[in-house]
Amino acid sequence: LHRGAHVSPVAQNSVVFIYLLTELLPDLQIPNTLMYEELLCVCVCVCPLQVLSDMTILQRRIPPSFRDPASAPLRKLSVDLIKTYKHINEVYYTKKKRRAQQVPPEDSSTKKERKVYNDGYDDDNYDYIVKNGEKWLDRYEIDSLIGKGSFGQVVKAYDHHEQEWVAIKIIKNKKAFLNQAQIELRLLELMNKHDTEMKYYIVHLKRHFMFRNHLCLVFELLSYNLYDLLRNTNFRGVSLNLTRKFAQQLCTALLFLATPELSIIHCDLKPENILLCNPKRSAIKIVDFGSSCQLGQRIYQYIQSRFYRSPEVLLGMPYDLAIDMWSLGCILVEMHTGEPLFSGSNEVDQMNKIVEVLGVPPSHMLDAAPKARKYFDKLSDGLWTVKKNKDIKKEYKPPATRRLHEILGVETGGPGGRRAGEPGHAPCDYLKFKDLILRMLDYDPKSRITPFYALQHNFFKKTTDEGTNTSSSTSTSPAMDHSHSTSTTSSVSSSDTGAFILQSLETHSLQSVDLHFTNCETTSTNWLDLCSIRTVILKGGEYL
Repeated sequence: LHRGAHVSPVAQNSVVFIYLLTELLPDLQIPNTLMYEELLCVCVCVCPLQVLSDMTILQRRIPPSFRDPASAPLRKLSVDLIKTYKHINEVYYTKKKRRAQQVPPEDSSTKKERKVYNDGYDDDNYDYIVKNGEKWLDRYEIDSLIGKGSFGQVVKAYDHHEQEWVAIKIIKNKKAFLNQAQIELRLLELMNKHDTEMKYYIVHLKRHFMFRNHLCLVFELLSYNLYDLLRNTNFRGVSLNLTRKFAQQLCTALLFLATPELSIIHCDLKPENILLCNPKRSAIKIVDFGSSCQLGQRIYQYIQSRFYRSPEVLLGMPYDLAIDMWSLGCILVEMHTGEPLFSGSNEVDQMNKIVEVLGVPPSHMLDAAPKARKYFDKLSDGLWTVKKNKDIKKEYKPPATRRLHEILGVETGGPGGRRAGEPGHAPCDYLKFKDLILRMLDYDPKSRITPFYALQHNFFKKTTDEGTNTSSSTSTSPAMDHSHSTSTTSSVSSSDTGAFILQSLETHSLQSVDLHFTNCETTSTNWLDLCSIRTVILKGGEYL
């Protein structure tokens, strides 16, 4: 045809058909050549002799064998796509392994130069390279790394001078972190000065020193944090009685921080920063003052972990000590339900989840908030409504329709009905708890309940079914107990051990909170001397 031979239309169509047949049939997966031969015979019958030579040429192009349908590209890239990917991976890693085996071992002459930081003592993240068994200052024997964060690391060590276990916080060897750590150090020393008897549930700083260009803070060694405790319950929460014990201690700690001589804002109160003194006791202490500041010396706008971030911080407004009370309200609900009350994935989501429970913040706050329009739109009548973002597909409940009443299960046996029939979990107990939480979660920091008045709340009044202390009245020495306690970041090692620890906590009476432990002891059986604290508080200041 391409030579311009004059043939009939039927013959032309036949030859074109044969040409397409020879080009395309290999991919059409026809299993044998019989069909080709039959088709050619049919075409020859209708083709003049002058095109036979062309058909012969085309016939020679028919492949002698045909592709297995199972290995066809179309199948490999559709039905067998996963197999194809697996095969690619196998080939890749096989080649990679082969290349690695062919590379000769490095020696001093071929080894690439690596950067050395702080004479080889630091890694490229400015953290000290911890070596277990290393002895510092001929005093502290490093046992293990027990925590790591943006500030640096925490190690468990044995103090041979005092013959006790301690936790050493090693600050990064970088100026910005050193400057912030020095603020933390100053605040810790200030708190130690005003809490010489260590009865206000704040971690005790023993001493500090510089070691190989790292500021090191030496603390008492504590046990699990409250998030570890929640994890041990499979995130089903602890009893209302144990929640009450934690709440009393935390309110007392916030009351202490609110004294005019301190006026310290923790700025990062969350379950991970609240540690048990001993795994079998309900006494706790607040740790990590790395983000803290004093009232009037606020440094950062972006503070508090998102789940526990107060509305005034989300809205970009000035903040004070009341932001810690908001965090505490969130923490207490989480400790009992097992789940964060407001678990936003970002700030907008966080605010929307708060609005679901508490409604839209008051207009006077939003009118004064620099970031109000990030979350809300102002209507012509002066009221505010939740901003509708077309890019966000998440659906939220209308404001104030996800009621705390249902979240706590006030009349349905507690969260998920799990506390039905348990002593101390009657609707009247839940109503007191709910009222306290709502006062802690007041949008307006000026009307939000303060630590002093929180401790006067009916939720903390004794009830006849409060747990009693079933643990032994004697105990081992603090050093021995701390040798068996775990790190600030460790989790409960087994379900049996965890269950035993939880049972001990649930039955441990608050009236005997670690009276036998010098690191967490109180000075008398009256665990909270409200009169003396009120005398200190009333010396000045407005935050009571």
